[in-house]
Amino acid sequence: MKRLGLFLLGGIFLLLSSVVSAQPHRYLDPVFPNVKRTNAVPYGSNYTILTISTLGKTSRETLLMDVYEPEGDTLAERPLVLYFHTGNFLPWINPQTGLSVNQSCGGTRNDPAAVEFCTRLAQMGYVVASVDYRLGWRPDLLDELQRRFTLINAAYRGIQDARTCIRFFRKDVATNNNQFRIDPNRIVIWGQGTGGYITLNTAALDKYSEILTTSEPGKFIINGIPMVIEAYNGDPYGVQMAPGIVDAQYSAATGFPLGDTLYVPNHIGYSSDFKLAVNLGGALGDKSWLDKNTPPILSFHVPEDPFAPCGDGLVIVPGVNFPVVNVTGSCGVQPIQDQLGNNAVFSLGGLLSDPLSVYARTINNGHEGFYPLLRPASQSAPWEWNRFVPNTQLPNGQIVPLNCSTDSVSARLVIDTIIAFYAPRACRALGLDCPGISVKAEELFDASLVLTVFPNPTKNEVWFNSDSEHPIQAIELFDISGRLVHQVSNLQANTHMLRREGLPNGMYVAKLYFPQGVAAKRILFE
Repeated sequence: MKRLGLFLLGGIFLLLSSVVSAQPHRYLDPVFPNVKRTNAVPYGSNYTILTISTLGKTSRETLLMDVYEPEGDTLAERPLVLYFHTGNFLPWINPQTGLSVNQSCGGTRNDPAAVEFCTRLAQMGYVVASVDYRLGWRPDLLDELQRRFTLINAAYRGIQDARTCIRFFRKDVATNNNQFRIDPNRIVIWGQGTGGYITLNTAALDKYSEILTTSEPGKFIINGIPMVIEAYNGDPYGVQMAPGIVDAQYSAATGFPLGDTLYVPNHIGYSSDFKLAVNLGGALGDKSWLDKNTPPILSFHVPEDPFAPCGDGLVIVPGVNFPVVNVTGSCGVQPIQDQLGNNAVFSLGGLLSDPLSVYARTINNGHEGFYPLLRPASQSAPWEWNRFVPNTQLPNGQIVPLNCSTDSVSARLVIDTIIAFYAPRACRALGLDCPGISVKAEELFDASLVLTVFPNPTKNEVWFNSDSEHPIQAIELFDISGRLVHQVSNLQANTHMLRREGLPNGMYVAKLYFPQGVAAKRILFE
């Protein structure tokens, strides 16, 4: 979870504007000065536990989002970003006391950082939805397993809500004349702080069984009962229920009333898939959830973050400083993504040569999807700033200020860096038309081309076969960092065998040149 950072240290390398040209370009620069914002759009409904303390049971909550669109845009389909705000999975302000419930200065769709990110992305030509999700867990419980139980359930609900929102938009395309004019094949999920937990886990957790088969055995088991039960919580996609444990057992384990409802499906029959996940300071429930089905992930993290570990470590509850569960943050996620080949698209076509990308390679150990924000531990969320909430006086006369000291000027400078690092990589991951950058992974230039690559994965050699109308002229092989490691020229053949020749295990990208254009294929050497 996140606590707001302090002021930004001076002298940090920052960059704005286009990475390839002085001329502004859509998806790289803010080309639309004005943005239309439609507030409180319902995208689904589901059961919240926040009502248990007052009503004694769960109740159904309408899930809302604010939609940002570039004004004056004439494109019929625009890429979509779903943005998830921070807030520690808790409400922001208690209306009775005026105190921060979540130990932060935000936790709503109107957080300044959330509004800033959404506005900027819309100015660049995206449709952006700032998405609410269900809240509620018990960070105050003295027993660590009980705290963990309530937190994994909160994260699981967030995963379901993220996928529900994706399906809402695809359903809108199919049944409502695509009112927001989105491209259903180009969807990004973007999480800030706690929202980063949602996007990372949505990217990685695609099977309920993974809850039970973690790298740390029994991590999400309490008193012999899974902390998440498909019969009560639903599947990770939020589209189906499953038969399971009897009601009395779950009631005894959770304290929820007999017959209480925790979940209902939304928008069944539409895909929950997306092309890219962006994580600002979040962490993954278990690194074993990453596999070859995980989409590309971009991460931004303060390596010294004391609350959400950058590597493997404990989540710490801000304020009370209670440990909750071992997780894996950006410093651990990104190397695994590279090993699996999931982030190879960021290097497809060669390494990006803009100054920010060149600088990033000096601090990110060659992980093209990772930008470490080098700050002290006290500045764990430098993209956020003060909401200028007044001090609060308790009944005993004590004044309790919110600990918010990051100003808008330094926060916007960090956002400059994040947007500049994101933009060209999103062009590649989404296959957008960005001059000098875009190379569409696995997308053939000619639908008539018949190209086979086998065996793949392979141990020693790989064969490329094309049809007679498309002779292969040359082949280039790039490693995960975008470095050219093998090249064959002047082929003019429909069949070619490429030998491994001592290359290390890992994912590679082969670019095949034809008279009609270029095709790209991923190769895995085992």
